[in-house]
Amino acid sequence: MNRQSIISLLLCVLFFLSLAAGCTDTGTNAVGGEHPQQADISGALAGSADRLTIEKAPVRESVAVQTIVPVAGQPTVTQVFETKFERKTYTVEVEVNGSVYAGARSVDKGLPAGAGWNDPTVMTAYYRRFIDDPAMTIFFDDMARGLRAVKAREGLNDGEYLEFLITFVQQIPYDPNAPAHPRYPVEVVRDRTGDCDEKSLLLLGLLAHEGYDTAFILFPDEHHAAAGIRISTGGTPSFRVFEGPETGKYFYIESTEPTYIGLYTEPFGSAEAVVVPIGDGTGRFNRVNYISRITGTYQKIEERLPFMHDRMEEWEDEIREMERKLTGGTYESRAEWDRDHQAYLKLIDEHNDYVEKYNTYLEVYHYIAEHPYDIEGVYRHIDNSGVEDIRI
Repeated sequence: MNRQSIISLLLCVLFFLSLAAGCTDTGTNAVGGEHPQQADISGALAGSADRLTIEKAPVRESVAVQTIVPVAGQPTVTQVFETKFERKTYTVEVEVNGSVYAGARSVDKGLPAGAGWNDPTVMTAYYRRFIDDPAMTIFFDDMARGLRAVKAREGLNDGEYLEFLITFVQQIPYDPNAPAHPRYPVEVVRDRTGDCDEKSLLLLGLLAHEGYDTAFILFPDEHHAAAGIRISTGGTPSFRVFEGPETGKYFYIESTEPTYIGLYTEPFGSAEAVVVPIGDGTGRFNRVNYISRITGTYQKIEERLPFMHDRMEEWEDEIREMERKLTGGTYESRAEWDRDHQAYLKLIDEHNDYVEKYNTYLEVYHYIAEHPYDIEGVYRHIDNSGVEDIRI
């Protein structure tokens, strides 16, 4: 395979690499029965810089829901998870209370009679039951012990711990065959799998339990609920920031697989949203400028790669034509041949310099796509690569 074919193949492979996988129920699936759709950074961000009007939904106290009744005598099960974070893989042990798990499994998780997505307050109350249930406090206390052990052992600060918690949940396998209605967070961890809504609920409850300012982001028309994390000011993201009255600004968190904090798939960049803060935590996501730089660099490279690829092909055609002339053409003098030969060598040098720039772009593009669980490392990699200094 020649170099042009290899370059083309790499481009095709990277074109289909996605940085985010999202899922939505458009009305044809039951709540919690969504399936993921892939999207790359550009697809997730395109045309989404404007902030839309978003409503804050009060919780309707009168919505009746069942609560978990723990089943006595059930054994505790320890689940072990391997989580990639930054440059290491961590082992996390989570003790799952068997009594709480058995009780959660027996609860009727269906929507209350007459409830539907046309009333966001009802849907908010419906989803909150999965993390506000008193039995979930037992579960989140148990779960936090294993995660805090990693924080203490590795000396993670609060910002790093937040990113670790998010990627931990993202790396729990996605369940394409999830039940019609969401499982409780204790079930997701015990079953070691969950769909969009289920993993979002787990993440929301975990972040709130650990003191972070988090929120439901509900999309009534899409029948979808996601997790959000409040951000500190800094950086200028090219994608949507979710903001509601008196609630601050929140980044969307994709829960299905490792994805950069803030990125989402369409139609969530333009869909009507309802932001509902959860808990009373104060911790925020502070690396907005990191995400802005990473996604901005990715977009810039993605826009340039096709142009550079076409330019190199044009050069290579020109080089081959010059080679044919130099080796088989007719010249009236040695000086004329020398002039063409010098032009040929100059073109080779320019082409090779361009190839080097292209390869740098390609390597950084690939690195960004494959390391959403290492925001700090990707930021440093961009610095060290010199990719921002490239001129074409």
